[in-house]
Amino acid sequence: MKTLMALLVFGMLASVAFAGNITGTVMYEGDAPERPTLTATKDQHCVDAVNGTKSEALVVSKGKGIKNVVIYARVRRAEVTLPEKNPVMDQVGCAYSPHVLAVPVGATVDLTSSDPVAHNVHSHAQKNEAPNIQIPKPGVVIPHTIAKAEEIKFTCDIHAWMTGYIVAVPNNFFAVTGYKDAEGKWLGSDAYEKSEDTGKYTIENVPAGRVRVIAWHEELGSANKTVEVTADGDVNVNFTSADFKKKAEK
Repeated sequence: MKTLMALLVFGMLASVAFAGNITGTVMYEGDAPERPTLTATKDQHCVDAVNGTKSEALVVSKGKGIKNVVIYARVRRAEVTLPEKNPVMDQVGCAYSPHVLAVPVGATVDLTSSDPVAHNVHSHAQKNEAPNIQIPKPGVVIPHTIAKAEEIKFTCDIHAWMTGYIVAVPNNFFAVTGYKDAEGKWLGSDAYEKSEDTGKYTIENVPAGRVRVIAWHEELGSANKTVEVTADGDVNVNFTSADFKKKAEK
């Protein structure tokens, strides 16, 4: 028994000791395009909330950082730990909130709405179940489990301007750029655009060894770099908009 306990303790310590952090930035090269202005055409609540706001499809800061880039590390035989509390994809002000939600594969996301008008949650998943359901009033919660890794676009059939994404990644080694400021407070897209952020991210406690780091963005496409993660150290992996490539249209 003592030998077994010693091995277990050693294994736990080794899993922590032989791990490093992946850090870096995701920055836009050149001048970023202007964000298009959104126009609501239905429901006064949406007209009041949306008209005059800007698209969140590509948000670039004054510091050239790109918001809403999902970055994750492909780690061999990595075990997935599901969140203790279901992540939430809300609808606030006739917009998906957050605009991009990243979760580990197998997670259950609570689809809901805080708006006083009906919304339609329309998933465009290719590998997972693709619900197309109405949320008629605030407070209705529809749990939705995502079984396979995939970038999933969500729209609303009632309000055509609404788009959001749930990105299910293979493990817990992921980050999303531009979510929070230096003090850990949530950043809206307008505030991010005015910030000096450089698209900083950190993925902590990645097991040492050779891993592929993948970055995904809804407009730019995806990019990847293979690096060697060292034990008890940081490896820097930077991306620019020039690294990204869109998938070929089928």
